[in-house]
Amino acid sequence: MMNMPRLFEPFRIGHLTVPNRVIMAPMNVGYAGIRGEVTEQLLAYYETRARSGVGMVIVEASYVREDGRNLYGALGIYSDELLPGLSRLAEAIKCHGPVAAIEIVHAGIQANVSEPVGPSAIGRKLHPPSRTPRELSTREVEELIEAFAKAAARAKQAGFDAVEIHGTHGYLITQFLSPLTNRRSDKYGVDRVLFALEVVRRVKELCGKGYPVIFRLNANEFEPGGIDVEYAKQIARRLEDEGVDALDITGGNHDTRDMIIPPYFYSAEEGWFFKLSREIKKVVNIPVISGGLVTSPEVAEKAIENGYCDAIFIGRQLIADPQWFRKVREGRVDDIRPCLACNEGCIGRVISSKPTWCTVNALTGFEYKWQDEESLPKATIKKHVVVVGGGPAGLEAARVAAIRGHRVTLVEEDDKLGGTAVIASIPRFLTGNKLRISRLLRWYEKQLKKLSVEVILNTKATPEMLEELRPDVVVIATGSRPFIPKIPGVENAVTADEILMGRASVGSSVAIVGGGLVGVEVALYLAVEGKAVTVIEALPEVARDAEPISKMALTRPGGLLEKHGVKVLTNSIVIEIRRGGVEILTSLFERRYVEADTVVLAVGRTPNVDQNLVEAARKLSREVYIVGDAKSPRKIINAIHEGFTIALNI
Repeated sequence: MMNMPRLFEPFRIGHLTVPNRVIMAPMNVGYAGIRGEVTEQLLAYYETRARSGVGMVIVEASYVREDGRNLYGALGIYSDELLPGLSRLAEAIKCHGPVAAIEIVHAGIQANVSEPVGPSAIGRKLHPPSRTPRELSTREVEELIEAFAKAAARAKQAGFDAVEIHGTHGYLITQFLSPLTNRRSDKYGVDRVLFALEVVRRVKELCGKGYPVIFRLNANEFEPGGIDVEYAKQIARRLEDEGVDALDITGGNHDTRDMIIPPYFYSAEEGWFFKLSREIKKVVNIPVISGGLVTSPEVAEKAIENGYCDAIFIGRQLIADPQWFRKVREGRVDDIRPCLACNEGCIGRVISSKPTWCTVNALTGFEYKWQDEESLPKATIKKHVVVVGGGPAGLEAARVAAIRGHRVTLVEEDDKLGGTAVIASIPRFLTGNKLRISRLLRWYEKQLKKLSVEVILNTKATPEMLEELRPDVVVIATGSRPFIPKIPGVENAVTADEILMGRASVGSSVAIVGGGLVGVEVALYLAVEGKAVTVIEALPEVARDAEPISKMALTRPGGLLEKHGVKVLTNSIVIEIRRGGVEILTSLFERRYVEADTVVLAVGRTPNVDQNLVEAARKLSREVYIVGDAKSPRKIINAIHEGFTIALNI
């Protein structure tokens, strides 16, 4: 606290005193009921994060009318019938010290409903590409203003200390503000800011001028012809004049969703929206909130100190570690479990109509069962657990087994922990990915040390070693190795692992066989190094195994593949690999030769399991588990969740 005086000092939003300058960002998690009602799962999720002592919790975007639902599993605030649950939610947050706010939204043309509506009959290009919304009449616009105001009144009645009006991320208010989506001829088109102003005005009329209103403002849509920061400054000044008490600055819409929730591909730099918030802050006198990709308390402190904003919102990092703020306050920064910004467990699942998980925190979404690791059931019979393999699955299994009271020995063949996660952290163009995965591995090392897990490196586990250790439980987490397809001339190729680990030389031109996430990442890695890269994929599209936002970042027009000059050949089957390139068969059954100095295989992985070791383990122990890539090659999220679940069952 002494090193971060600004972060821990209170500030005011209107008449409301917020005890510190860390704010939990509103993030839809998909835990609400079928009608948008509060559930026990949702309550426990928010209460766990409120318990850390953040200054304010802003509850996720809650739809003000049923035709404005933004996501399946989203929270609703459109009916008085929802008030009892909303009241419980506000109370569950406030009883731990933070002030409670709730964000209200109508998704407009981005709504998950059968007939979306919007300011004009203009839909998104990329999301959803097939639906043209119905244009709202002037009377219907006025009805929507009333719907927002009544939702705010419900928020106040439920006990929320403030309301945040959602005016960004491409939802209805952004649609009225933006020249891209508002081509109206009535007063709401002549003055595109009018709808937002009238929403604020009516909220103040119903809730009282003293009730704090935060406006989440889109300061850049990141699209030609859309909202930019200069226009956003004008909007900000008018909102302040209308009585808005604070601004929360972000940007993007669903055609640029990768800019709303940036994946690890983009940047290691924290404070994704600070460049926008510092511009908005120049023209208003009310508090400005912002953030994006923030995991470091030092970054948060400096942003306030440098005048980029007055408070910091923390989003995905609080999903990864709900106790982030408490650990910062107590000086236990090394104990913070880092967010990978991978989007695999959080927004990637929510977009796919699944409830939020977290790649690195298997307790996310299960707080109604266990608040934290300390509340996990202790082992009734303490056992000696031997974990073979120090990748993500093995590390999590060892950590959770030790927390539960078992004696744990981890055996790793390499000279460091991490397994294939070490390889994933290598590409230099993925600075954010490299930094975050490396942090996660360091976190595991420190946690295992604190838990007195015996770690044996540079040692290959053998049947003889297991016999000497005499384990009660064996967890096989030996990971995977590259799959080598039966293609004529395959001996002329190298694997993606060999490229990333520097074990193979690379010519000036490269053909990558396989356009999944690994192949695409290697392609970008080499393209940034100045290589001419062609990705060859048998399926109709590349990056099919990437979560939706990462896939958008990679493949949309102007995306990373196009930006770095990576050529992509889809519907193309490799039929022979030669020293100077590959021969492919196109979808038109034409043979084509792709010249390349180096051919790289990225066609998947296969389990790396020593069956002799498994048989020996089964003879020695009643409990033998195979987890992670050793069971079936997948992603870090699968490995960590399996490691957690197995350790919970021991």
